[in-house]
Amino acid sequence: MSNITTEDGMDKANTMHRENNTDDLELEAQGYKRAMPRRFSLLSLLSLSFALTASWNGFGSAIGTGLAEFSASGVLWTLIIAATMSWIVSLGMAELSSAYPNSGAQYYWSFRVAAPEWAPFASYVSACVSTAGWWLGNASVANFIAAMILAMVKISIPEYTIHPWHQWLLYTAVLWLAVAINVFGSRFVPLFSKFFLYFSLASLLATIIAILACAAPNFQKASWVFGDTTNSTGWDNKGLLFILCLLNNAYGFMGTDAGAHLAEEIPNPMVNVPKVIVSGSYFPQIPWPFALACLFVTVDVERVIAPPSGLPLIEIYYQATGSKAATIALLAAFALCMFGCATANIAGSSRQIWAASRDNAFPGSRWWSQVSPRFQMPLNAAVLSAVFTMANSTLTKS
Repeated sequence: MSNITTEDGMDKANTMHRENNTDDLELEAQGYKRAMPRRFSLLSLLSLSFALTASWNGFGSAIGTGLAEFSASGVLWTLIIAATMSWIVSLGMAELSSAYPNSGAQYYWSFRVAAPEWAPFASYVSACVSTAGWWLGNASVANFIAAMILAMVKISIPEYTIHPWHQWLLYTAVLWLAVAINVFGSRFVPLFSKFFLYFSLASLLATIIAILACAAPNFQKASWVFGDTTNSTGWDNKGLLFILCLLNNAYGFMGTDAGAHLAEEIPNPMVNVPKVIVSGSYFPQIPWPFALACLFVTVDVERVIAPPSGLPLIEIYYQATGSKAATIALLAAFALCMFGCATANIAGSSRQIWAASRDNAFPGSRWWSQVSPRFQMPLNAAVLSAVFTMANSTLTKS
């Protein structure tokens, strides 16, 4: 029996070795050599994509703005439109990743599919826009986490006064903790990603059940949830408000390209990366039940649009549960899910910068294209992401 087990293990190892060799040869055909281990599986990369997209968390963090722009029906129906648009774009990226499994993703694809005379320009613009998108996205996530933590403290200690520098310190701490996990826990990032997948799904289900059960039978009218278009902005152009509400909901669907940026860290990327992107494109459907639950338990709309705490989600949870303890518990779960997004963002943004820097796309590319021999990940690129995001917040506050 031990001999059979040993032989099976050797066969599996040999198969993986052959697959890695084939993957490396395909990468070399694109002009690159593998610099990092292929430590992600299909499930762990799908989990990282889910953590980064965080679609139900993205919706919850922006629900107040949508309600102000186009009320409940605008929030609900533009959510479906935004999800459909995200799905279509994701299918296109899945097709490109099957042909060109490269961590540069949009940067590399632009070069390969553009006309020869435009390829360098299109590739460079794509690299800059993608990198800026990663950084700004992480800034919004870290800022929201910091605001939620302070709000929970304020709920627990009413006499506590929140100062801007408190939020900045927490914002900075979130950023660097996400970097630390990616660096010192680089081997365990796939495991962390799977944890965030399961925790986020469990939190979503628990939140929906909790707010509906606690609010029953004091629900908002269905006519308001599905049909009200009242806007609280003072603007009269409903077409523009509809578009703004759509853009607001699109925020929760960013990140379905995450798998493409780690294409060089998963076996058989020509097959597995498209699977991750296509599977991840269905995640945007998840916020709809959460949106319905939030809208049905919203009784005082004005307090959600202009909440005393500054965070509409807090008001929704409190109106539903009537309990500070329950509100804090739900917010804590929400904040942890958002932190999974921040961690995945550092993973994706560092690969984006590293991949583009291999082709000298940025100033200082010699530094950003380095892979740490100890941690086997683009350490310098990860630190750059956090530094820029922190500096951006500092300049904004000043």
